[in-house]
Amino acid sequence: MTAVPEGPDPAGGRPKPGAPVDSRRRRWAGRAKALGEAARVRTRRFWDGAQPTLRQLWWSEEPATPVTTVDRRVPEPLAVPAQGQVYVFLVRATYTWSSDSARPELFGWYVDYFQQQAAQRLHRLAVRYAVEVPPHRPRDLHAALTAALADDDPAPWTYARGEVTFACEPDVTVHLDERVRKLLQPYWEQRIALECERDLARRRAEYAEERDRRDRREQMPGEAGRARRGSRPDGPVESFTPLEPLLPPPAPRPAPGQRSRPGEPEPPPV
Repeated sequence: MTAVPEGPDPAGGRPKPGAPVDSRRRRWAGRAKALGEAARVRTRRFWDGAQPTLRQLWWSEEPATPVTTVDRRVPEPLAVPAQGQVYVFLVRATYTWSSDSARPELFGWYVDYFQQQAAQRLHRLAVRYAVEVPPHRPRDLHAALTAALADDDPAPWTYARGEVTFACEPDVTVHLDERVRKLLQPYWEQRIALECERDLARRRAEYAEERDRRDRREQMPGEAGRARRGSRPDGPVESFTPLEPLLPPPAPRPAPGQRSRPGEPEPPPV
């Protein structure tokens, strides 16, 4: 037998090779479209039903409560020339920084940025007043700076960068130059020694005066001296001196016409 190759059916009983593929594609496309439409309808219904619940769960941002952050910096002391331009004063300052608009994580960066400006501002103020003060009078410079920070350039100092605002309050102290301290040390040692001797002499004089007063009280004659040598009026036990001796009680008188008992004294005649 000879195999005869199969050919297309002229009667149309067997479809062409491309015809079944197109039919299945159209059928799957129609089914996918129907499923997609049904999914969209279900999604829309679910979304419409979930809207009231989602509105209740929506997060609304409340206005943030301002928090004030405070930091203190103690940089190196400032050296300002004193009167005569030979010696200097050492101005130590403590800067208190505060802000209620800066973020906590950026607070230190802003303080470092403004610290140099505050130090230069204080240095100009100290130089202006230090040139008129002798190098051994740091108290006068401290008083002048305190008055200037209260009147001429009052604190707190304000610094701003963008929307961030900082306030700075400096607290200053003034110290001697080390060279001036060495020059003044013998003077203060002598002064302290003289004050100690004066205090000792004063205490000795007070003690001698108190001893003389006590001796004079003890040497006073008569009853006054004995009374003074006795206990003090404000002491716990006072001395008691009777004004007159105590008399025995009077004897009872017998009735008229009755003789007294033997051993009893006779009543005086009436």
